[in-house]
Amino acid sequence: MAHLPRLTPEGAVSNIDEQGLTHATASTVIAYRDNQDETVDVTPTQPLPISDPMLDISMGVKLGYSWVNKFGQNTAVASGGTEEIWDGSTTYTWPTSATITHVRAAVDSATTQGQVVEVQGLDASYVLRIQNATLDGADSTTEVALSPPLIRVFRMKVLDGTASDQDIQAGPTGFASQQAIITAGNNQTLMAIYTIPAGKTGYLVTWYAAINPATNQDPTSMPIRVWARDNTNGYAPQIKHIHGITTGHVQHFYKPYQKYQEKTDIWMTAAPVGKAADVSAGFDIILVEN
Repeated sequence: MAHLPRLTPEGAVSNIDEQGLTHATASTVIAYRDNQDETVDVTPTQPLPISDPMLDISMGVKLGYSWVNKFGQNTAVASGGTEEIWDGSTTYTWPTSATITHVRAAVDSATTQGQVVEVQGLDASYVLRIQNATLDGADSTTEVALSPPLIRVFRMKVLDGTASDQDIQAGPTGFASQQAIITAGNNQTLMAIYTIPAGKTGYLVTWYAAINPATNQDPTSMPIRVWARDNTNGYAPQIKHIHGITTGHVQHFYKPYQKYQEKTDIWMTAAPVGKAADVSAGFDIILVEN
């Protein structure tokens, strides 16, 4: 049905493209969709609607709906071990209370001094909090307090015209552990880690994983696992999917989508055998207000 001319009720000619969308300047047109004629009111300020619910969510026109795209990388998952896919390249430490209290640069530099860092996470009640923290202007390794403190951090961004030249960390005072790291030069975290905020339900749409080519990092096998932990009921982590890869990538689509209640942690791990691996992974979630 590519570019079929049709007459509108006003007698004007409109064209119907490959997607069945009609383009015309008349106030009323006849649109071809699903082998049926449908009358749609069209004005310059109210164009013909596009039937794409994902676009509606991205545009914010579907009230109560939002989406989250999580993507991560662990450049050195140790052979024989299991690690989360995040910047830390080590086993992730999950707080049991709101102990994520500060941000800092790992090494002081003129570039990171005074940089603004956006921190996205959840407070002690698992309510979504997005806050900005400005690194110290004289010594960027000085710990800068977050307000409120957080029980989860799943994304950080550098809001600056210059790329950071040092790692930037979020964690407890003293930084015995880190819950988020912006690797130098990236200006954003890489974390296949997320927690459903309070007051929302999450629907897992898809996940992917890939082995990135790297010298002497070609394991003989590598299980990729998707995990979930229901913090509302205090359950232990549950495996939700497992898939082994040795090269290339894998992507899985859920139909129907997997449903997760508020306060549920979702993350991905890799477990290379034989050699270490550089792994990328991520997932997409639709959030719906309860």
